[in-house]
Amino acid sequence: MKQLSLFEDILPKEKLPTNLTTNRHPIHKWYNFIAGFSPEFVSSCIKNANLKPNEVIVDPFAGLSTTLTQANLQGFSSVGFEAHPFFYEISLAKLFPPTEQKQVKFIESFCVSLEPYQQELTNIWTTTAVTFLEKLIPELELRLLASAVIAENQISQEQQPLYRLILSRVLELTSKSQTDGIYKAPTTQKISISYQDALSKVCDEIQNDIDVLGNSFIPRAKLHFMSSEKMLPLEDKSCSLCVTSPPYLNNFDFAEMTRMQLYFWRYAGSWREITERVRRWLIVNTTTAPTDLKRNQILFSKSLSESFQSEIKPLFEALKQQKQIRAGKKDYYLLLYPYFAQMQSVFRELKRVLRPESAVNIVVADAALYGVHIPTEKLLAQLLEENGFQVLNIETLRTRGSRWCLQKRQGTEKGLGEFHIYARRY
Repeated sequence: MKQLSLFEDILPKEKLPTNLTTNRHPIHKWYNFIAGFSPEFVSSCIKNANLKPNEVIVDPFAGLSTTLTQANLQGFSSVGFEAHPFFYEISLAKLFPPTEQKQVKFIESFCVSLEPYQQELTNIWTTTAVTFLEKLIPELELRLLASAVIAENQISQEQQPLYRLILSRVLELTSKSQTDGIYKAPTTQKISISYQDALSKVCDEIQNDIDVLGNSFIPRAKLHFMSSEKMLPLEDKSCSLCVTSPPYLNNFDFAEMTRMQLYFWRYAGSWREITERVRRWLIVNTTTAPTDLKRNQILFSKSLSESFQSEIKPLFEALKQQKQIRAGKKDYYLLLYPYFAQMQSVFRELKRVLRPESAVNIVVADAALYGVHIPTEKLLAQLLEENGFQVLNIETLRTRGSRWCLQKRQGTEKGLGEFHIYARRY
């Protein structure tokens, strides 16, 4: 496999798979997520692909739509798939941003005019949600935000994604709890700001970007609220470049990371509802996935080639053995077949929707669960090779710090990293 780097002289490559540069970029900085990659990574992939103006970029795991947003900013058409409801709605605000400052000023004035909600908060949220939110948000701010949730129906449907983005940022800024690693930790305090100050900060930022962009910005993106295991809206050979980052097989839970927002916007009112309404539709990468999906091992394993199964089986057995001796008793071994079978479904769909010779750029990480090293980047590369792609390179972008190696995951001698898989459709 030829060693090459696509990312010389644009940004230190260790920053490419991170969100560390997002705040430099208009629209991107309106709302970003700790698991996202950089706009620079997308730009480099677009440049390397030599795209023509009428060609389309696809992202099967859109998240908060870094790929689609950057494609918009550079004048390219794009299409994405996202099964997480909160990410989907926030993405809509970024992909179809306001064109005039008065749209933002209206939302700001509307939110400033709201009075704190005076009744029981359980009239708005479930008891479980209220208990969780009260640990994170000071009472006055939470009651103002409660009024904003109730008042959403007074905002036009066209403006509701922007309304949700603004208030979700306010929710985060008013929170007195730090994000500890990647999860919101009620016991870890941070400095919060008032509801009014947060509104002013967020709306000023958006209005400044509208000034920078002017009237020349034309959205060219389409985002579908669905899994990419079946990209039904896309015709065969309709796309020319893939830039994406799938969920990592590291047991970090995208639903848990966004529990505050899922409760706040009433996507779910309990842990069980989060599982059924959110986790069920995501790629299986965490032990909190629905039990029936994890237990359906035979169905998932049979979809994989015998050669691939032979790679997975030793890892499966090692993790199964570790479960018996570890105090946590996590069933990590049940994640392997579902994860790779679902990723294979996505790759097969990519093969269908991409034109011949199209480039595929995937940012992914390996994992160490109970000390068992999972070389995810190599296994995904093998799946690509088995399903119609030529893998040209696997480049290490960075090594990952201690927050990705919690105590229950330590024990492997191999350090963990994030990788760029560069492939091409045959």
